[in-house]
Amino acid sequence: MNNKRNYLFLIIILSVVTPTLAAEKEAEGEDESFLSAVEWKKRFGVTDFQVEDSDTFGLTAGIKGQYETAQGIKLTLLLTVIVDNDQDKLDPDHIPVWFKNYFRAEKEILAPTHALRLLATLDVQHRMNTVSSIEQSADLMPGIKIDFATEKIEFFAKFGAGGYYLEIDDDLPKIHGDFRREDLSSEKFAFFQEYRVSFSLADRFSLSGRYKDFRETGNELLETREELKLAYRLNPARYLVFKVEKTTYELDQFERLGSDNGLAILPFNEDTFFQAYVEYDF
Repeated sequence: MNNKRNYLFLIIILSVVTPTLAAEKEAEGEDESFLSAVEWKKRFGVTDFQVEDSDTFGLTAGIKGQYETAQGIKLTLLLTVIVDNDQDKLDPDHIPVWFKNYFRAEKEILAPTHALRLLATLDVQHRMNTVSSIEQSADLMPGIKIDFATEKIEFFAKFGAGGYYLEIDDDLPKIHGDFRREDLSSEKFAFFQEYRVSFSLADRFSLSGRYKDFRETGNELLETREELKLAYRLNPARYLVFKVEKTTYELDQFERLGSDNGLAILPFNEDTFFQAYVEYDF
């Protein structure tokens, strides 16, 4: 695994969060713990990672922290680990533990009406060691978010640009001689667009759908992400969630050794991640 890449994204997150937390501590006084002011949640559930006709089942656990600073910056951090039972060996040397992490910062900059807002955002996403031979998928994207929300429906559109990174598992050169190790990563400056709509179906049910894609400066598609989520509120502090996430990769972004003989770096270009979990307060 590319530990330097992992450390880089950790440093970026800390560089965003640390100055904010330091200001909060100074404003609130040294005796008050920041951690006690964060709204912590935990989640446990079951998963299925589907690639073509292959299903890899597993268990997931995660921790989610949400906090709003005195300056009105909303911070969200989600750390997720999945332990899977790999039977099909899509990745010939898969370690059956993988990670899916997310960090978001939002700050309202304009509110023309009670329902309509304009926000500045920063999203950092990182997925590592999936069973589908994705060693790492990461992006760091500042952007602008247009949010419209009523009691029953919410819609947002988000646009921005930043760093995009995709790395294929380094066991592949042992299988496909046309690829060198240096061919297995793609690092780009990319633009993104993201749309999400959610509905309150009843007092306890909500349904949401999301679409996001990444493109190079010439509008060449790099990756798309689609999500469907159904949540049921068991009580004010506990939710049951069913969620499916489909990711499609544009694999032509990877270079080959010598001439292009039509060999793809992976025999598939998409995966689907199913989850069912309970999320509740600490």
